[in-house]
Amino acid sequence: MTDSEWVVTLRADEGPGRAPSARRWPLSTLVAYLFDERECDEVRALLAEGQGRAHAHEVTWRPVRLTAEQLTRIERTFPQGLPPHPFDVEKVASVELKMPAMHPTLTVPLRAAQPMVRSAAARAAHLRFDYGPWADIYVSTLTPAEAAALLANPARRVSDEGEAELAARVIGEDDASLHFTVPREGSPPPWSAGR
Repeated sequence: MTDSEWVVTLRADEGPGRAPSARRWPLSTLVAYLFDERECDEVRALLAEGQGRAHAHEVTWRPVRLTAEQLTRIERTFPQGLPPHPFDVEKVASVELKMPAMHPTLTVPLRAAQPMVRSAAARAAHLRFDYGPWADIYVSTLTPAEAAALLANPARRVSDEGEAELAARVIGEDDASLHFTVPREGSPPPWSAGR
């Protein structure tokens, strides 16, 4: 399978009347785009369907079937898992409190500039490179007291649609963690060039 260009049509979720945009992407860019909160088998299935949803867009393309080996070859061209530099809290794009810590079902977006968030950042460890946001994810586990304190102050939250109240009720029953999303300098998402 060569990395020839594919015409990809993106339809934004920004309401009716928004015209779809067509882009010409290499197959590797389409694959990277579809990894938004998906695993390899899900991406392969979507590629074969020729349509799907990623990054708040409905996306269509000419269907393509890839073997697991072909997808793995494409994936090897993406950034490596371990970052080439240490964690820098100043470069954090977003912070989320997640419960349970490693397989979360509840997420509360927090402000990175808060002192308690920065304190937890000091002990954060690299988890993985995530193809969805195309960034490194660092994680810091929280004690129940830390999680409760972070959730207690609405000024620490970016937004809240009831998640914080629910999370505050179950603290102590589940572990919690902070996930820091840090884009890599010099490695923008391949779809951002958008031809």
